[in-house]
Amino acid sequence: MASSVLAKMAVEISANTAQFTAAMSNTEKQLASFAKGISSIANAVGVSFTAFTAVSILKGAVDTIADFQHQMQVVKAITGATGKEFDDLRKSALDLGASTRYTSTQVAELQTEYGRLGFTTQEILAATEATLDLATATGEDLAKSADVAGSTVRGFGLSADETRRVVDVMAESFNRSALGLENFSEAMKYVAPIAAQANISVEETTALLGTLADAGIRGSQAGTSLRKIMTDIGGESGTLSERLQKLAAKGLTGAEAMSEVGRTAYASLLVLVENTKKTDDLTKSLENAAGAGAAAA
Repeated sequence: MASSVLAKMAVEISANTAQFTAAMSNTEKQLASFAKGISSIANAVGVSFTAFTAVSILKGAVDTIADFQHQMQVVKAITGATGKEFDDLRKSALDLGASTRYTSTQVAELQTEYGRLGFTTQEILAATEATLDLATATGEDLAKSADVAGSTVRGFGLSADETRRVVDVMAESFNRSALGLENFSEAMKYVAPIAAQANISVEETTALLGTLADAGIRGSQAGTSLRKIMTDIGGESGTLSERLQKLAAKGLTGAEAMSEVGRTAYASLLVLVENTKKTDDLTKSLENAAGAGAAAA
């Protein structure tokens, strides 16, 4: 499948590049003529405006358009969108590029990332606004934000229309804990599928990661250790939360923690056992995080 997509991209981009090159040759001649006219007018009113300046400004605009056109061809090849679907994606990218801090090309890159995750055109359009909020709130790259939000949705087996829910959970957790987009992403790669299998919600999983992050256990270390905890003790009687509370009630030594989950995860288990109330409070906050992404943005 990957080879066919790449082949399709190559044909699309090659064809458009040939058209664009021919258009550029003619456009550059027009730019030079236009620049001379602008320069004459500027000189007439006593303003210093060189032909070089005019050409530089306009050529920059043409390059921006070319970048956008190229990225939209990538979107078309990845998503398979044609006709009205492709027109809708293109219009969305142009509209948001004109009305937000992000360029149309950056929005097209967002669409590309969701397309790679198997989102349909309508799912991409539905997820775009929430992702813009997330990127704005965190100051992170737009395409990266789309990749993390989309991967989390897929990792938990959620439907694409729950992207807003995931974005709100992420935004709220980033505000209330030491989690950030990068360490959240690294951790979720390891733990999301196991959490989904164990029926542990994205809210509770994120709260557990937030508690670990506050204790300095982050990224892949948090993800792998929490995965082992879920695997080793999450399948016993009661939920993982109840199991942690039972361990907290009886007291847990380092040796006992190591016996429960092994050397690589015992430190994380100790942190979670000692902070059950903190995790529960954060879970409740994340369960009521609707609108957090937009508010943070």
